[in-house]
Amino acid sequence: MKTASALISGTPLTGLCLPELLARQAAVRPGATAVTFRDERLSYRELDLQSRDLGTRLARLGVGPETCVGLFTESSLELMTGVWGILGAGAAYLPLSPDYPEDRLRYMIEDSGASVIVTQEHLRERLAALAPRDVLVLTSDEVTPSPGERPAALEGQPGHLAYVIYTSGSTGRPKGVGVENQAIESQIRWLTSRGYLGPQVTILQKTPMSFDAAQWEILAPAAGAHVVMGTPGIHRDPQAVIEAVRTHGVTHLQCVPTLLQALLDTEEFASCTSLRRVFSGGEVLTHKLARDLFHRLPRACLVNLYGPTETTINATFHEVDPSALDGGGSRTVPIGVPVTGVSAYVLDEDLAPVGVGVAGELYLGGAQLARGYLGRPEQTLKRFIASPFEPGERLYRTGDVCLWNPDGTLQFAGRADNQVKLRGCRVELEEVASRIEEHIWVRRAAAIVTDDPRTGHPALVACVELDPRTAAVMDQGSHGAHHQSKASKLQVRAQLSNPGLREPADLADRTAIALPGRAETPEQRRETFARKTYRFYDGGPVTRADLLAVLAPRPVPAYSRPLSELTWAELGWILRWFGQFHSEARLLPKYSYASPGALYATQMYVESGGTAGLEPGVYYYHPVDHGLVRVGDGTGRCPSGGLLVHFLGKRRAIEPVYRTNIQEVLEFETGHMLGVFEEVLPAHGLAIAPLGHFPPVKDALDVTEEDHYLGTFQITENDGRPRQDPTELYVQAHPGRIQGLRGGQYRYRDRGLERIGDELIEARHVIAINQGVYARASFGISAVSRAAEPWLQYIALGTRLHHFQRTPGFGFMSSGYSSMSGHPLPAARRLDDILGSAGFPSGPSYFFLGGRVSDEQIAGEDMYEDAVHTQGPAEMIRDELARSLPDFMLPNQVLVLDALPLTANGKVDSKALAASPEVAAARQPGVYVTPATPTEQWLAEVWGEGLKYGDVSSEDEFFVCGGNSLIAVALVNRINQHFGTRLPLQVLFETSKLRDLAARIDNDATTPASRLIPLAAEGGFAPVFCWPGLGGYPMNLRLLGQEARLDRPFYGIQARGINAGETPYATIREMAAADLAEIRRIQPSGPYTLWGYSFGARVAFETAWQLEQAGEKVEYLFLICPGNPKARQENCNAHGQAASYDNPAYVTILFSVFTGTIQGPALDACLERTDDEDSFVACIRDLLPSLDEDTIRRITRIVAITYEFDYTFRELTERTVQAPITLFKAQGDDYSFVESHPAYSTLPPTVVHLKGDHYSVLKHPGLLELLTATRTAMGHPAK
Repeated sequence: MKTASALISGTPLTGLCLPELLARQAAVRPGATAVTFRDERLSYRELDLQSRDLGTRLARLGVGPETCVGLFTESSLELMTGVWGILGAGAAYLPLSPDYPEDRLRYMIEDSGASVIVTQEHLRERLAALAPRDVLVLTSDEVTPSPGERPAALEGQPGHLAYVIYTSGSTGRPKGVGVENQAIESQIRWLTSRGYLGPQVTILQKTPMSFDAAQWEILAPAAGAHVVMGTPGIHRDPQAVIEAVRTHGVTHLQCVPTLLQALLDTEEFASCTSLRRVFSGGEVLTHKLARDLFHRLPRACLVNLYGPTETTINATFHEVDPSALDGGGSRTVPIGVPVTGVSAYVLDEDLAPVGVGVAGELYLGGAQLARGYLGRPEQTLKRFIASPFEPGERLYRTGDVCLWNPDGTLQFAGRADNQVKLRGCRVELEEVASRIEEHIWVRRAAAIVTDDPRTGHPALVACVELDPRTAAVMDQGSHGAHHQSKASKLQVRAQLSNPGLREPADLADRTAIALPGRAETPEQRRETFARKTYRFYDGGPVTRADLLAVLAPRPVPAYSRPLSELTWAELGWILRWFGQFHSEARLLPKYSYASPGALYATQMYVESGGTAGLEPGVYYYHPVDHGLVRVGDGTGRCPSGGLLVHFLGKRRAIEPVYRTNIQEVLEFETGHMLGVFEEVLPAHGLAIAPLGHFPPVKDALDVTEEDHYLGTFQITENDGRPRQDPTELYVQAHPGRIQGLRGGQYRYRDRGLERIGDELIEARHVIAINQGVYARASFGISAVSRAAEPWLQYIALGTRLHHFQRTPGFGFMSSGYSSMSGHPLPAARRLDDILGSAGFPSGPSYFFLGGRVSDEQIAGEDMYEDAVHTQGPAEMIRDELARSLPDFMLPNQVLVLDALPLTANGKVDSKALAASPEVAAARQPGVYVTPATPTEQWLAEVWGEGLKYGDVSSEDEFFVCGGNSLIAVALVNRINQHFGTRLPLQVLFETSKLRDLAARIDNDATTPASRLIPLAAEGGFAPVFCWPGLGGYPMNLRLLGQEARLDRPFYGIQARGINAGETPYATIREMAAADLAEIRRIQPSGPYTLWGYSFGARVAFETAWQLEQAGEKVEYLFLICPGNPKARQENCNAHGQAASYDNPAYVTILFSVFTGTIQGPALDACLERTDDEDSFVACIRDLLPSLDEDTIRRITRIVAITYEFDYTFRELTERTVQAPITLFKAQGDDYSFVESHPAYSTLPPTVVHLKGDHYSVLKHPGLLELLTATRTAMGHPAK
C-alpha cells in the first residue's frame, strides 16, 4: 500500500540559507527590479545592500542565530528589507501585523522573547505603547552603518530558525511555530523547479505577513522573482488587487477562494490578462469556482495548494485540469500530491495506512517540517510524532481527514478536531470560545461554524451564556431576546410607533379640543432638552460640596393664588410640558420627563370641574397633538371649579419590551410626570398633591381592562409649605471620584453625610449594558421609599429621580430598582444587603448613577446620550472581541442564549448547540415571499444573477444581500434597457427592496430622483452631506459613508448631469444653490455638517457660505484633499489648466476620476490612444466594462465643464465663512483654493496631514486614517 498511502520524492538540499540565495541573485542580476511598492522600487543590488545594512546593525546589537526579531511594519519596501535584514543577521523574523489587536501583539512579543523589533517611524509610538519596556525598537532611519563598517557576514545555518509564525491555539492563546532555514529553502527550491517562482515571475505580495502563506510571496526574490508589494489592506479589496495586477503586469497571484470569488464577481477581473498562474489555498476549492476562473481567464493556470504552517507553507499541490471539472457545484478540487521533499500518509487511529478511497487522518513528514512550537515541548510532542515508517524521522499530525483518489491525489474531507479554516485562515474554535469566556459577563461560550444559506460560505457563530451575577439583563429569568441583543431593533421600532398613545380609531368620534401654546416656548425647549438620561459625564470633577448641594431640598416659592384664576392659555402652557418636542438631530421625540424604555406608556387624563373655561368632564391629553379629547363626563371625584389629574398605564405599550415589573415602571413614570407638575405649577401659584387611589376611576377613562390605573392627584392653590418627601437617600461615593469624600456608602441626614460602610453597589450589580456608565459615574444615589400608602411608594421614587435629573450641571441615569412582584434587579438586592448590614430597614428602592455634565451636553438636542442603548450584550461582547481577536477570528454573529447545552461531563455540547432552534433560526434568511408580478419575477432573475444566489424574495434588500456599486450600475443599466425606463443610478439607494424597486419600474419613475444618495441611512444625529470629487459620482464615497459610524445619516451628493437628460450647472455658485435646495428638503434648518472631497470641497465651501448668508449655522465644514493631485509636472507646465484632450495633465485627471490613480501602465496606454472624447470613452469602457458608454460620457462632460472651475481672488475676498474649517491634506497634493487667501475664514482652520495620497484615503487601509481623523475632529472616540 506504500504507493497509495505515501508519496515522497527527494532532492538533495544545497545547504545554502536564504540570504545567500538573495546574494547570488544580486550578483547575477544587480540592476533587475526585486521589489516594487507604489512608484518606488529596489533593484536586487539595492535590496541586498540595504538588507545587509540592517543585518549589520542588528548584529552589533547582539542579534544572531536562534534569536527572534519582531517585524512590525505595514506593506512597504521596509517590510521587505526588514525580513531580509533579520535573516542576514542569522536571526529569525517574527511578523507582527499592525492590523492585529494590541492584546494579541503584546502576547506574541512576550511569548516569543523578542528583544528587538524593527518598525517604521510612523508606527514607533504605537509599538512603544504595547511592547515591554526592555524591548529595543529600531526604525529604518537608524540602520545606516557607520562609515567604513563592513556588512555583516551571512551567519545563518540550515538548522537555524528562519521565522516564527503564530497560529490559533486550542488553549485559548496562539502558539508560535518555528520554521528553520532548511525547511523554507526546500519550499523555495520546489517553487522554482515548478516555474512558480523565477526571473520570469512577477508576484503580488497581498497576503498579510502574519500568515505563513505570505512567506513565499515575501521571500520570492531568493528565486529571482519580482515582488509587487500590495498597498496595506489589499487582501480585502478586490478592486485594489485588480488595479495592482493591471498596473504592474502581475503574472502570479495567490488568494483564498473567498477572495477569488470576489475577484470573479467583478467585470474588471477579466482584464487581468497578464496573469499566467493563479494559486488557491487556505479553503476548499470548488469545481464551480475553478470553472468560473477558467471561463474568465482561459489562458491562466490554476494551482490548488495545501499546507499547514507546521509544514512550511505548501505541502501538497494540484494543477487543475479544466477538462476534469464536472458540472456540479459542490464537488471540491483535490489538494493533490506532496511537493518535493515532503511525504504524505493517510492513517487510521492505529497509525496504519488506509486503502484508496478510505478516509483517515493526514500525516506529513520530510524536509519541510517545522521545528515545533516555541516554548511548548508538550504540544510539540503531541503534534510531531515519531514516524512509524522512517526511523529517526518525524510526522506532523495535521488533524485533517483525507483520502487517496484512484489517480494518486489527495482529497480533503474535513477536520478530525475542532480546528477550522475560515476566510483562508486556520482557527481553533477553542481559542475563540476561550477568549469570549474571559469576558466578565460570560459564564460559558462556544464557537461553531454554520453555513450561510445565501452566500454558501461558512460563518463563525459565537454562542454565549451570560453569567447573571455579572451581566444582569432586564426581566432577568423571563427576559425577551431584545434584552440580550439589539439586532432586532424591537425597542426602537416600538419607540417610533408612539405605543403609549390612545389608538386613532378609539378617538375618532370623540370631541377634540386644541390647546393653546402648541409651539413650545424657548424656555420649554431649553429645559426639556436639558433634562436627559445622561450616560456620559463630561463636566469635570465632583466635590463633597457639590454632592451636598445636589441632595439639598429645593426651596418652595411662596407665590400663591386661587385655582379659579387659572386661564385657558396658562392651562395650555402647563400641559405643553407633557407633549412631544422634536429636533432634526433626533430620531425619537423628546419629552420633559423620563420613561422606562422610552416607551411613554403612561397616559394622563385631566378632569375639569369647570376650571379655566374647560367644560366639566374627563379629557385625555394627547401629547402629539397638544390637545384634549373628551372621554367621559366625570368620576364624581372632582369638585366644582377643581382640576384633577389621573394617570393610567397602557399595558400593551410596554409588554413588548418589559415582561416583569410592569406596574413598578409605570408608577416610576407617573412619579416622573408628577415631578414636572411640581416644577411648573409654582410659577402659577399652584401645587399638586395626591388625592387617592380609586380603582373605579378606570371605568370613567373608557380604557381596556388590562390597563393599569395608577392614581389620582389634585391641583390646588400653593400653600407655600415644603412638600413632605417620603424617601430616604443613601449615597455611594465611587473611590477617588469625589473630592473631599472617601469612597464608601453614606446616609444623607440633616443636610449632611453619615458614613455607614465601605460596601458599594458594584458595576456587576447594574444591568450589563449600563456597566460602562457605572465606570464613568462619580457617585450613585439610592432612594428608599417610606411612603405610608403602598400606591405612592414607587411614584415617590420616580418623583425624586426627576428632581435630581433637573439639577443644573448634573446628570443621572436610573440603574436598578426593587420589585413588588419578586423580580428585583441586582442593584436593589445589593442595596438591601448593604442596608441590612448597617442596621437600616430595606424598602422599595430606586438606584441612580450620576456625575457632572458639560454645558455642551446640556445644550445638545441630539441622541448622543442614547447611543449606548443601540447595543445589547451580544453586540457589546462582539465589539470587545474585536479589540483582542484578529479580523479572521472575529465571529460573524454573537448569539446570547439562556443556557448552552452540556454533555454528561459538563462540557458544552457543540453538536447539540449547532442543531439548536436558536442557532437554526439565526442562520435562516429572511421570510421568503415569492415574486408576484411579471416585473418582480424578471427583476428577481437578474438580481439573482448579479448577486449569485437563488430563491430571490420580493422582500430582499439589495445591499443587505451583498450588492455593491458595480453590481448596482450593471443592474440599473439592464433595467433601463429592458423596460425602456430612465431610472437614475442612485435608484437602488432609494428603493433597495426588490418589491419597491419593481413598483418604481412599473410607475416608470415619473418622480424625479433625489441627487442625495443615502450611503448610511440611520443615525440619531444630524446628517453628513458630502460632495465627491470631479465628475460628481458619489459611489467612491460609499466606504467613507458606510464606515464613518458617526450615528448620523450620510449622504453623497451626485452632480447634476450624471442622470440621463440632465444638464450640468455652469458655475460653482449654481451647483451649490441647487444642492442646497436638495439638502433643505432633508434638513430644513441647521446646524449643518458639510464635507467635501477633492473638487467637492469647493462646492462644500460655497454651500457653507450660502447657508450662512441665509442665517443658518454650519457646525462642521470638512475639506478633504481640497488640493489637486500632482500630475506629471512637464504636462502641467506645457499645457496649463486647459480642459483639452491635447493636455496630458487633463487626461490624467480625467482618467483618475474613473480609476482612482494617476500612474501606471493603464494610464500610459490611455494617454497613448486618447485624442478626443470618443477615444477616451473607449479606453475607459475597455478598463471598466461594467460602466455603460452613456454614463462614462456624462461623467466625462461634467469633468470637462468643472475642471477649470475655481474661485477668483475677488470671489474669495467676498466669501468669509464663520464655520470652523478642518483641512485634511493628502500626501503629495498641491495647495488648495482656500490656502491662497487667508481671509476665507474668521477662525484659523485646523489642518490634519494625512499619510495617504489623494486617492488612497478613500480606500482601505488609508481610509482608516481618514476615518480616525474625522471622528476625532467631531469629538467621537476612534473606532
